[in-house]
Amino acid sequence: MTNPGKRAPILQRWVRSIIDTLRLSPEDKEIMRTVIGLENIRRVLYLSVIAIPTSALYFIIFMLKAESETGAAYHWRHAIWICHAVIFVSFSIICTLIYFYAYKPAKYSRLAQVCVHITAMILLLEGAALATADQLVTSNITPYLITCLITGLVLLLPPRVSVLYFISSFIVFYFAISLTQKNTELLISNQINGLTMAALGICLSVILWRGYLIRTKQSRVIEKQNSELKAALDQVNSQKEDVEQLSRIGREITSSLSIENIIQIIYENVNNLMDASVFTIGLHNPEEKSLDFPSILEMNHPLPPFSVALSEKNHLAVRCFQQQQEIVINDCSKKCGAWTGLLSTTLSAKAPMSLLYLPLWNKNKAVGVISAQSYSKNAYSDYDVTVLRNLAAFSANALENAEAYRRLGVLLEELKTTQDKLVTQSKLAALGALTAGIAHEIKNPLNFINNFAVLIAELVVELRDVLTAQMAEAAPARKAEVAELLDTLGQNSAKIIEHSKRADNIVKSMLQHSRGKAGEVQPTDINAMLEEDINLAYHGMRAQDSSFNVKFETDFDPSVGKLMVVPQDISRVFLNLISNGCYEVHSRKMEQNGDFMPLLSVRTRNLGKKVEIRIRDNGKGIPLAIRDKLFTPFFTTKPTGKGTGLGLSISYDIIVQQHGGQLFFESEEGQFAEFIILLPK
Repeated sequence: MTNPGKRAPILQRWVRSIIDTLRLSPEDKEIMRTVIGLENIRRVLYLSVIAIPTSALYFIIFMLKAESETGAAYHWRHAIWICHAVIFVSFSIICTLIYFYAYKPAKYSRLAQVCVHITAMILLLEGAALATADQLVTSNITPYLITCLITGLVLLLPPRVSVLYFISSFIVFYFAISLTQKNTELLISNQINGLTMAALGICLSVILWRGYLIRTKQSRVIEKQNSELKAALDQVNSQKEDVEQLSRIGREITSSLSIENIIQIIYENVNNLMDASVFTIGLHNPEEKSLDFPSILEMNHPLPPFSVALSEKNHLAVRCFQQQQEIVINDCSKKCGAWTGLLSTTLSAKAPMSLLYLPLWNKNKAVGVISAQSYSKNAYSDYDVTVLRNLAAFSANALENAEAYRRLGVLLEELKTTQDKLVTQSKLAALGALTAGIAHEIKNPLNFINNFAVLIAELVVELRDVLTAQMAEAAPARKAEVAELLDTLGQNSAKIIEHSKRADNIVKSMLQHSRGKAGEVQPTDINAMLEEDINLAYHGMRAQDSSFNVKFETDFDPSVGKLMVVPQDISRVFLNLISNGCYEVHSRKMEQNGDFMPLLSVRTRNLGKKVEIRIRDNGKGIPLAIRDKLFTPFFTTKPTGKGTGLGLSISYDIIVQQHGGQLFFESEEGQFAEFIILLPK
């Protein structure tokens, strides 16, 4: 005998299991409203499309033959066509509503939900009604069987709704069939069969609904897993791309030898790896005891460089460098405290909210810091720190290479400058010795020339006195002729004295230049000096080549006045530049067989604090290949024996080194060359 105490828990478990089956979870309800709801709409629409013509056909057939029947057959046909008329009308309405309010806009609404439930009730009740009508002429309950199967197989109803609908339809079937079936044995048999059909319908409905629900859940789980797998794969691919990009960045920055270029290359790429609205690198300056930030980029715009003294203990960069610790702050409003003001005033007007500061190491030596900053909170993860750490390693090596290259460049430049100075000094020393010897040899004849010229001038005076006394009674014409000869002789002796002194000054000036000494500064009329030098250069060229001719254009600014200069040296510069211009235009004229008009223009301008002198010729211009060498000592473009290569070099030293001015040129090859002198007042 079974123990009643054990039977109770079993029944409770069965009841609980049934209740759990009938209860819908929140997820089940959500699936009912979305996936199953839309599926029911589609199925009801298709079912309506099939049921409407079928019911119409039954309606026509049974209505046409109903009038020819009598008795039970007459009532049977009337009942059948009335049932199909109800099915036709109701499904037509349901099909229209479903199509326009749910299927076409592809949405699930309350109206569609009502139509689904009405469809289930119509099918079950019409099946019971048709089976009841069939009892008038036959004993089968096929219509109820078919509608139970259709409802259970086609519509996806929740278990409790399915149980409610099938039990309700069976109750209607149970009592309705007893009205038309008078045979008790057949009635009981059909009622039992109807109960079986309802139970079968419930089982099919619950099984299919539960199966569809489980498949939907599994599909969602699979989709979620696929989505997570895809996200994980995308993350792996992204990290792989980041690694490749880091490798490429490393190659680019280690191949660069400019600190600014290194920072620019990192910034152009780092924003693809993380949010780096502000990016900078600070380098340790042991002499100044500071961190120097030579280049800061904010939203791809450069900010002015700045330095932070290592004594500023509250600065994050200093803290990172001195403690050699990584600083990661994702909310500056909470964690920065006193640091925020320093950052906002140092980097930009806008304060960053997320900060990364990492030390730069190279060969176990701290060389600076690297920083990425964002205006958003929680911008940096552990992965971003790892990325910046790798960039820091590349940057430290690249910056060390750049610094070594810079030091090497400075040493090479110093070596080249020293070498050039040694060569120049050696040449100038040799030139000085040569010049001293030449000057010694020239000064004696110049002294004789000058002394005899002075003596001639004195003799002219004495001769004038003697001839004046002796020719008191001579003819006026004879007196005039003698006076003219004496005047000419006096003028010539004066010119000899003047130019012998000039030659003596030139020799002295050469000695002073070769020995590094300067002449005496005197107030000098620049315009008058230029006029004299133009005449000297012209006559000097004419003396060398009688075919020489050139047109001079002068435009002297009278407000230039006098300048405090060494007149001999400045005159030497003017003579050199004018003579070079004359030589160039004459050479071009000779090359073109006289089909060229030589032109040399000399202009002066008062620029306020400076005086500008422009000497321009329309010769062949200065080739690009030699422009950098033009002021180099002993460099000349003239044929051998025509130039020493010292003219422009000495002129440059006189203007720039001796007088603190500027000497440069402008030229267009084949058109002109113009030398510009700027002398301070």
